[in-house]
Order: sequence, then structure tokens, then C-alpha cells
Amino acid sequence: MSRHVDLLRLYREFQLEPGASVDDLKRAYRRHVSLVHPDRLVAKDPISQHLANERLQMLTTLYEAGMQFHRQHGRLPGAAAVRSEAHSESHTEARVSAPMDAPALRSSHRRWWLLLMVAAVLCGYWLLSDQPEAELISAPVPVRAVPVAVKASSAYDGIRRGMPKTLVTEILGAPISMDKDRWYYGPSWLRFEDGKLVEWYSSPLRRLKVSRNAADWPDAGAG
Repeated sequence: MSRHVDLLRLYREFQLEPGASVDDLKRAYRRHVSLVHPDRLVAKDPISQHLANERLQMLTTLYEAGMQFHRQHGRLPGAAAVRSEAHSESHTEARVSAPMDAPALRSSHRRWWLLLMVAAVLCGYWLLSDQPEAELISAPVPVRAVPVAVKASSAYDGIRRGMPKTLVTEILGAPISMDKDRWYYGPSWLRFEDGKLVEWYSSPLRRLKVSRNAADWPDAGAG
């Protein structure tokens, strides 16, 4: 029925505002019908009754068309359709965007957890490696200083036969132990006669510093 009725006339005849509800239509229909009902007409002449019947039929036709439209679409025609569509679009956007927020939030949480784990690993590594690094830096200092001091204190390249004890001590340092004319440097040893070096044994376990010059130490040098 609504396809053959001017639904815009529905708003005009019932004096409805755009966006009116179905309850507004029902109240307007009852109010207008009460004004033109034949039982309530003041004038009882045939023409007045005929006009009242025609208007009553027209109002009833418009009302039924509006109700049929409401049953089919869940709303009245006109401006209400725009609001309903906009409301539907907003709900659609909410349904589309809502599921996208949850994965983004979970992804953000995962990134924060990864950053915290990396920071914890770096802190642990720094704490564990801090003390060994200090030892590695400080330990070699006295080791490097020893050979420099030896080279600076000795002007000889090694011991030679005929050297006095004073020069041998300057080159090799003080012996670990002594037995009469023998000096011991661990498994290596030296033997003196009349205060001069006459022979030695240089063990591979504790090598003595022997001069490359095979000649005996001159007597003048001993003085």
C-alpha cells in the first residue's frame, strides 16, 4: 500500500516533524480522526458528512501506509531514515574498529616486555662482567713493569766466564740459595772460584741469562 501513497503527505497531514517516532504517528492519527469522525460532526448535512468521510479515509490510508513502512523497515519514512542510517554506520565503524584496537594493544604490550627483557639482560651482563674487567686492567700493570726495570738496571747482555759475583748478581739477581761457591737459581746453578764465575748449568725449567759473547770476562772488567 505504501508504494501508492505519498508518504511526504503523511508528515504534512498529521503535522509531524522529521524524525518523528511511531508513537508520535499514533497520537497524531487519533487526534485528527477525532476531529473528523462522523459521530462528532456538528453539521449533519450530507455534504459535510461526505467530506468528513473522505478525509477520514485519507487519514486512515496515510496511517496504514506509515505503519506498514514501519513494520518493513523498523522506522518511519523521511528524515528518520537518515538518522537511522547514520546510527547504523556509527555502529558498523565501532564494530570494525574495536577488534583492531585489541591486537594493537597486545602488540604494544609485547614490545614493552621485549624492551624490559633486553634491558634486564644487559644489566645482568654488565654486573657480571664488571669485576673481571677491573682485574684484567689492573693485573698486567706490575707484570709489564718488571722487565723494564731489569733492562734499565743491567748494562750487560748476560753472564760470562770470569765475571765477579757483583756483576752476576746485577745480571741474574740474588740467588735462591747458596752452598759455599755454588749459587742456585731453581734447578740452574753457578760455581765460583776465587770470587769469579767458572762454570754454570742453565736448566730449561729456569734458564740463566748467558751472554752471546763466548770469550771470558777480562780481568780489567772485573776490577
